[in-house]
Amino acid sequence: MRLHGGSEHSVRFHGRAPAPARRGAWGFQLIELLVVIAILAILMALLLPGLAGAKESARRAKCANNVRQLAVAWSLYPADHDEALVPNGYGTAESLAGRRLWVVGASHQEPEAFTNRAYLLDPRYAVFADYVKSAEVYKCPSDKSSVEMGGRKTPKTRSYALNGYLAWHEPAPEGLGHLVSKQYRSFYQTGDLAPAGPSRVLQFLDTAPGNICHSAFVISISESFPDLYYHLPSVQHRKVGVVSFADGHVESPRWRDATTTELAAQEWLPKHLQLQYPNNQDLAWLRERASVRKPGR
Repeated sequence: MRLHGGSEHSVRFHGRAPAPARRGAWGFQLIELLVVIAILAILMALLLPGLAGAKESARRAKCANNVRQLAVAWSLYPADHDEALVPNGYGTAESLAGRRLWVVGASHQEPEAFTNRAYLLDPRYAVFADYVKSAEVYKCPSDKSSVEMGGRKTPKTRSYALNGYLAWHEPAPEGLGHLVSKQYRSFYQTGDLAPAGPSRVLQFLDTAPGNICHSAFVISISESFPDLYYHLPSVQHRKVGVVSFADGHVESPRWRDATTTELAAQEWLPKHLQLQYPNNQDLAWLRERASVRKPGR
């Protein structure tokens, strides 16, 4: 076939490419797109855990900073009160009747104690109100827990508790052997810490959100309750804790026992006296740093 005198090999087509060529080009582009999507999916799978870990590390750093601020307030109080340590324990505003603890913390049956910012910031209730002016200091950024009040979930205001062997005042420690053992020292003055060594006595602990209640963090080392795990540390920072010591330094121990990590992750854990777990290595770690035996005990 000839057109305008040209050879059949000189025929040129104008406009769209022939259908087979178009299908081939489109098929190649689709394969490329699928490969790119697959590569992106693989990269996301590799990067997301790292990003989540980085975010949690940042939250843990903020949590550690909160605990340091509480430790500073704890150290300032004795200088203003003849070397007495800040009062600790538990109670509602009504049961305390004007007696102040470092902050108000009560039982799981008292939801207001979990949500009322005045129990942290009002000097009528909280000794620390004179030293810590921001409620955010009391809340770990990884703690998203809440308590139900009036049919609505209200965020909790506090994540931290103070070692119960540091100046337990309320209620009176007599008859509370499962909370404060008479065989171990309770520290009421700065000088009382010397036999134990301030650098090894636990102070503030980031507490399991479903387990926190009292102002005090109870570490049972009573022989009457040898396996009681009354309060548990938080495991929200990828099973790494945040704790301070009486000399003010902060550590991040890794909680290793499966019982600790499973219980501490529960949303609601109020039945303390039922938490009996023998041979728990994390409980042993806490007990070793809660206090020291009294002489002759």
